[in-house]
Formats: sequence, structure tokens, C-alpha cells
Amino acid sequence: MNGLPISEDGISSLMLQVLVQGEVTAVRMARTVLGRPLYPCYAFLVEGLLIDTGLSYVAGAFQAFLQEHHVEQVVITHHHEDHSGNAWVVNAWGLIPYAHPRCVDILSTGFPLQLYRRVIWGPVRPASCQPIPAQIQTGRYTFQVIHTPGHSEDMVVLLEQERGWLFSSDLFLSRRLLYLQPEEDVYQIIASLERVLRYEFDVVFCSHRGRLDQGREALRSKLGHLKELEACVNDLRAKGWDERAIARRLLGREGWMTWLTGGHFSKRNLVRAFLRNHGRLS
Repeated sequence: MNGLPISEDGISSLMLQVLVQGEVTAVRMARTVLGRPLYPCYAFLVEGLLIDTGLSYVAGAFQAFLQEHHVEQVVITHHHEDHSGNAWVVNAWGLIPYAHPRCVDILSTGFPLQLYRRVIWGPVRPASCQPIPAQIQTGRYTFQVIHTPGHSEDMVVLLEQERGWLFSSDLFLSRRLLYLQPEEDVYQIIASLERVLRYEFDVVFCSHRGRLDQGREALRSKLGHLKELEACVNDLRAKGWDERAIARRLLGREGWMTWLTGGHFSKRNLVRAFLRNHGRLS
């Protein structure tokens, strides 16, 4: 494992670590405070295919990574700043990343960010991308592109079925979803999980958890949790509970994530997402 810390001041710094995991190289990036990373993210390199580009704060170290590794193709799994932050660096390197058509449009002009997102992951410069094909071929591997909206309307994941790999972007994140952004669609997340679980794979490469060797089981566990939560939310709603009471009963009090993001991520948002389209799964 190689680390490339970049000093900012006595409190905060930046981190880029390169972890070789067999045929896959993981690139772990984060802004740190007092030595602790703030919600790190991963890019992955497989036989010249770079999946995501990480946060813009580490642009200098990311350029050094590109100098030391052979990159022929790039995929941006969705437009969020922790995935597309260095797409402009890739452009400067002479490469045009593949992305969902909606992502291509968004990144062509850039997009506004809440303050907490700028602080943790940094701003996003406009970048040029091209529409992603149904499959991406490297020398030995074939990656099937699967559209998985919900977390973001333009999100895709990559499946290498022969190797049993799923590069899951932000489809997994954790077994138990507690917080949601207001623009996320929990029913689309459920549908995307169901769509992906029709395929055979073992290992999941998550953009915030890294490599999960029992990845299929982890995704199935998340799907089960969401379906159970949906049933409980609708049951309490039928008994006359409001969304705040439901959230507190099923998910507990709002935590640090809610306060840090000014309510943009919240448990109440998750309950509201279920109630917004009550009965959609039935």
C-alpha cells in the first residue's frame, strides 16, 4: 500500500493511497482532519480501465497516480463529486470518460454543491464525457454496464461476470440504510438492487467500503432491510403515525450526519421517501 499525503495545515490534510488487490488496484482518497479521513472514496483500476476519479482535492496526487499507472479507458459511474472530481484531470490527460448520457450533460456544465459537500470532497470542474456503451472491453475482461438509478438518476455499475466482480458505485454503501438525501428515490434503489441480484457475482467493489468478498450477500441483506423497513413504515402510517414519529421509532434519533449536512441527509428523508409513493412495491 502506497500513501501520498498532502499537507494543508496543522489540522487537515489530503490522502491518496494505492492498494493492489490482485488484478484490481484500489485508489483510496480522502480529506483528513487530525489524521482521520472524512468519508473516503475509492476509484478502481483494472487492466487499463479506471472506474471513477475521486475527489478534486487530491488532484495533484491523482495526476501522479496517472503518471505511474497505465490508463486507457475511464468510466464515471455517476456525477457526484466524489466520483467525478478529477474527470477534468483525465481530460487533460487526453482521455474522454464514459458515463451515462445524463451524467455527460451534467458534467459538461458542472453543478451546484451544498457547503458540506464542498468541504468534504471539493468542487467539481466541468468535464467532457461520452455516452457509455452497453459493454466495455479490456484485454481480458468484459464489463457489462447496468443502469442503477435511485441514489442518482445517472448511476451505472459494472459487472465482470466471468470473474464474479461487481463494481457497485454507491449501490451498496452499507447493509442498513439509515439516512437519505431528498432527491434520492428509495423505490428505485430497491429496483436497482433487485436488477443487479439477478446476475451471478461474488465480490463487490464499493466506492466507499472498498472490496467486499461476500458482496452478493451484503447487497441481498441491504435489499431485505429496505423491504422490511418499507413494510414497517407503511404499517405505522396506517396507524396514524406521522413521519417524524415513524423515523424515531424505526431508525432512532437523528444523528451526526443530519447535523453535519444541515438536514440534507436525514432519517426523516428516508421515511418520507417511502411515504411519498406509498404502496409502490405492492
